[in-house]
Amino acid sequence: MKQSLLLAGLFLASTLGVQAQTRYVDEIFSDGDVVVQPDNIYGVNFSAYVPQSLGGPRVIPLYLDVYMPSPAVDTVTNRPVVIYFHTGSFLPKGLVSPMGERTDSAAVEICTRLAKRGYVAVSATYRLGWQPDNTSNLDLRRGSNLLAVYNAVQDAKNSVRYMRATNLQGNPFGIDPSQIMLMGQGSGGYITFAYATIDNYGEVSNPTKFQYQGTTGIFGGTVSAGDPYVDTAVVGDWNGFGGKAVITGQDSLGLPTIDFNAPGRNIENLPGIPDDVTCVINLGGALGDEAWLEPGDVPMLSVHNIYDFYAPYDSGMVRVPVNNQFWDVVPVAGSYRAIRMANENFNNYVFQREAYSGSVEWQIARNHPGNPGGFSGIYPLAIEPADPNLPFAVNSNPWDFWDPSDPLGANETNPNNKAQSLAYIDTVMNFIIPGMKSVMDANDIGIEEADVVNFNLYPNPTDGDFRVKGTDVIDEVHVFDLTGRVVATASPASNDFEMSTESWAPGVYIVQVKSGALTGTTRLSVQ
Repeated sequence: MKQSLLLAGLFLASTLGVQAQTRYVDEIFSDGDVVVQPDNIYGVNFSAYVPQSLGGPRVIPLYLDVYMPSPAVDTVTNRPVVIYFHTGSFLPKGLVSPMGERTDSAAVEICTRLAKRGYVAVSATYRLGWQPDNTSNLDLRRGSNLLAVYNAVQDAKNSVRYMRATNLQGNPFGIDPSQIMLMGQGSGGYITFAYATIDNYGEVSNPTKFQYQGTTGIFGGTVSAGDPYVDTAVVGDWNGFGGKAVITGQDSLGLPTIDFNAPGRNIENLPGIPDDVTCVINLGGALGDEAWLEPGDVPMLSVHNIYDFYAPYDSGMVRVPVNNQFWDVVPVAGSYRAIRMANENFNNYVFQREAYSGSVEWQIARNHPGNPGGFSGIYPLAIEPADPNLPFAVNSNPWDFWDPSDPLGANETNPNNKAQSLAYIDTVMNFIIPGMKSVMDANDIGIEEADVVNFNLYPNPTDGDFRVKGTDVIDEVHVFDLTGRVVATASPASNDFEMSTESWAPGVYIVQVKSGALTGTTRLSVQ
């Protein structure tokens, strides 16, 4: 399957290049046209997990890097923004993984690709730390994990406010403040899904899985059974307000120092600036609780391996690997469950646009066995573990690659094949970009709607030959199976062409037709 996806990714990358170039859809800039403005401090806040070697619990700065087309080649000043949140299990890089920073290889690659399409892409840090290997107390393991997600959502809200604030301060990044989307990978995907869905305190305080079973608090204090893990008087609300720390001065770095005898541990950042977004994207993460998702939440896109051992594809337990052991953390709604609910609540209705439903990746996703409901917004991957008896040895993050000399790389199931990872990123981009375009079209950003080939395919279903007939001359026909493998190609140079399915297995196939610079797709059932 990996080889098939690699071939399809390389094929699509080459064929898409001959089509008409559309900003925010195609790469209209080169690598050399992209500039990076690193190390922007977008806020500060308290972190309970700063190691003693670095001063212990304290207020820390939060950074983001901005990728965008150089002003020397691009004069547009109302560009949509995508803020990207890295993976890493909410733990610092080096503890359990060779990933976990805003400069991870996949983060840099994806942000660069977005900038080459004309977006302003932002790779942001967020507060890290929890107690994954606490074997004696589920409250401390689960509660600290919920707080890690909660704090990261607060930081993500602050990053959105920061980018909007730059628009009011001369707009140095040339952004459209009404068009901000979020994208998260792994733990970053938990952030984006939580960002889109948490909108009241009851969602994080009422579920019993988010309440103490014992009487020892996460940070050592005494609590009562049934108390929520999240205490807004201490950490503030989900937007990052309330629970204010008492500021006592500044440290040698100019960061606030706080009164540890007072309850508050939250630093409010940029109050009064809106933090709404238009779309969220998740690569391999999950939704902390399905009750969070309601009608009216923003559209969601997700790419996920159906065999993921660590974050469930449908629903189940989150597991985190620490010190060669796997720790159960909390039951969650996986990508498929979340996207199904987004469809059932009509939140993903925007993805029914013709331009989106006509892409090859969209057709594969809608007809994949891992998407039996045919829901809009989920791209299932089917990467099985090499040994069924070792379900944890599965490549659930195929887009990642890293420094091959990193000793933790030996623990990763991805073999760190950069070419393979780039091919998976091709697939991710080919799936999410049309969806992002649909959202921007719906929000009147004024992207030109692409024309498509007008053609018919019959008989469909078929048990033998089928015909492809178009109003214009058909230059190329490419047929894919649902793994993305190219099973047939033809160059008919005619508007009426016949193909045979004699050697094809029964099932669903995606037929892509090209006529000049235009492309169209449809599905074909072979009996």
